[in-house]
Amino acid sequence: MRVIFEQELTNLSETVIKMGSDLEVLIKQMIEVIIQDKEGIGPTIINNDVHFDLLELEIEQSCVKLIMTQQPLAKDLRKIISSFKIVTDMERIADQCRDICMYAIHLKDGEWSRDVAYKRNIEKMARRVEGMLKNTMDSFINEDIEKLQAVRDYDDKIDANFKKIWDELIQEMKTNISFTKKGAKYIMIIKYLERIADHITNIAEWFMYDLTGKYIKDID
Repeated sequence: MRVIFEQELTNLSETVIKMGSDLEVLIKQMIEVIIQDKEGIGPTIINNDVHFDLLELEIEQSCVKLIMTQQPLAKDLRKIISSFKIVTDMERIADQCRDICMYAIHLKDGEWSRDVAYKRNIEKMARRVEGMLKNTMDSFINEDIEKLQAVRDYDDKIDANFKKIWDELIQEMKTNISFTKKGAKYIMIIKYLERIADHITNIAEWFMYDLTGKYIKDID
């Protein structure tokens, strides 16, 4: 009976990892939409949110089933609870990638002299978000506690990116009223990127709890 239970726990972890891997692909695609959606993948991302909804539901149902039908030990319960929490953040990341694409597909090159600079800075921020998720997933797979703690450094840098771009956009909107509508789209994009980073931080915290029974902030 215990062997079957352990296999079900392994399947649960593998499904969480698959969802994280799919998110990595989604973020790469989202970045391409931000830069310039040459392949027209923006609408596909917007209309394909159901994939992550179904994965979230599958994992949540597995967690509930394991708790109700088995007698998990403390370390097993950590994994089940962590998985349940993690997929909520993952699904929200997918939603925010979709929302970013909804704004990005309406941004055209060449309308303003500083468009290239804004997109370059936003791309830099998005690449850091991409690296943050990859670092988090790799750290969990390899049970690398030290690397998992580094997620805080990513979050600090992304927060700094957000503030810098925000300040530049607000200043531009103050001095150029005709930029206001487009500037608002840029602001929504960086706000969603910053929120994605917050969700990845939550994911890293729950991975740490799964592996150690502690949270990142409690480990120095």
